[in-house]
Amino acid sequence: MKKTFLVAFLAVTLFACKNTSEKTETTEETASTSSCVKEGPEVDLLKKVITAYSNGDWATMASCYSDSATSWHNNDTVGMKISDRIEMLKKQRATEGFVVDPGTPNLEVVTVATKDKKYEGYKWGHAWINYKFTSKTGQVSKNLTFIAYAIKDGKLQWQQAIYDSK
Repeated sequence: MKKTFLVAFLAVTLFACKNTSEKTETTEETASTSSCVKEGPEVDLLKKVITAYSNGDWATMASCYSDSATSWHNNDTVGMKISDRIEMLKKQRATEGFVVDPGTPNLEVVTVATKDKKYEGYKWGHAWINYKFTSKTGQVSKNLTFIAYAIKDGKLQWQQAIYDSK
C-alpha cells in the first residue's frame, strides 16, 4: 500500500511540475504589452474632463471627447451622443444650481494587448470619484461615481458612468 501511494505521489508530482513553454511565452508577451498607469497624458485627460465637468466648463469638457463619442449612464440601453449628454448636464446644473467638488479622484489608465482589430490602439481609463454636491440652498450630498472611458488618439471615445441616481 505504501509503495502504491509513493508511486502515485511521484507521478502526480512529475506531471504537476511539467513546464509548458507555450504558456510561458503567452504570459510574457501579454505582460510586455499590457500596463496600468496612474500618470501620463491619458490620466491628465481624465483629470481635465473631471475638472471641466466639476467647474461647468462645457467647452473644455466637450474638447476632451471625439466628435463621435458616446455616453452611457447607469441603466442606459442606448448610448447618448456626448454633445447631447453635455446639453443635458448644462440644463441640470442651471436648474438645480449646485456646486460640484470631485475631491481627489482615483484614476488609472490600462493598456491591454488585444488581437481584436476593433480595439487596437485603445486604452481604458477608470475613475473613482467621491463627488460632493452643494445646492444653492446649502444642502450637501455625496455620491461615489465610477466612470470607465475608452481612449484613443488622445480623445475620449466613450464613457460609462455608474452612480446612485437617487
